[in-house]
Amino acid sequence: MDSPASIGSPQETALARMRDNPRVSRIRVIVAHDACPACRGQEGEYEKAAAPALPTAGCSHPLHCRCFYEPTLTEIYP
Repeated sequence: MDSPASIGSPQETALARMRDNPRVSRIRVIVAHDACPACRGQEGEYEKAAAPALPTAGCSHPLHCRCFYEPTLTEIYP
């Protein structure tokens, strides 16, 4: 498996790191307050393996996709 730094986009790197982190139980997709319908449809919390790829395909916002990942942690400190 490639290391997160060699994968590609910042979103791909963030997703790979969250999936590899045992303290992350689930992954949320956060969208902007003025998100387009395609991005709004991605909003939510997902099992690690089911988190959708970002940027969102079909995003129609003039500033393009601004979605990002946020982890749900099982513990905050070791």
